[in-house]
Amino acid sequence: MRTLLLCLFLSFSAVAFSQKWNPNTTSVEGIVTEVLELLSTEEQDWEKFRGLFLSSAHFMVVSENDQMGTHMQSFALEDFVRLFQKTTPGSFSEVPINLTVNEYNGIAQAWQTYEVKIGETGNQGINSFQLVYHADRWWIASIVWANNTNGVAIPSTFLPEEKN
Repeated sequence: MRTLLLCLFLSFSAVAFSQKWNPNTTSVEGIVTEVLELLSTEEQDWEKFRGLFLSSAHFMVVSENDQMGTHMQSFALEDFVRLFQKTTPGSFSEVPINLTVNEYNGIAQAWQTYEVKIGETGNQGINSFQLVYHADRWWIASIVWANNTNGVAIPSTFLPEEKN
C-alpha cells in the first residue's frame, strides 16, 4: 500500500512540476471554463490545454441513435488532441450555459451544460468533469460528455433558472 501511495504521489508531483502556473486551475469553475475557451479559439494552445489535465486523463463521448443504439468512444489525452486537430480551424465553438459543481475532500464533479456549434450544425449537451486537487491546484482526471443529438431533453436541473 505504501508503495502504491508513493507511486501516485510521484506521478502527481511529476505532472505538477512539469506544468506552467495557470491561475484558472485554482478553482473548479476556472479550469472547466478554460477547457471550452481553449477549444473554441481560432488556434488552440495545446500546451496550455494539456496543462489542465492529469497525464492519464480520460475522455469519453456517449451517443445514441436508432441505427447503433448507445455508442461510447474513449480517448486518451493525446488521442483527443490529435482528433481535435483534424477539425477545421475556427469551425468549433462551445459555450457554457450552466455549471453545477459538487466537491469533497480534494475531489470534484462538475456538470457543465453547453451549446456547441461545429461548422453550421448546432446542439446542446452536458460535460461531466471529474477533478482532483493536488499541489495547490485542480487537475482534470476525466471528461465524459453527451450531445442532445437523439432528442433527449437536457434535464431542468442542468439548465439555468431562466431556461427552466
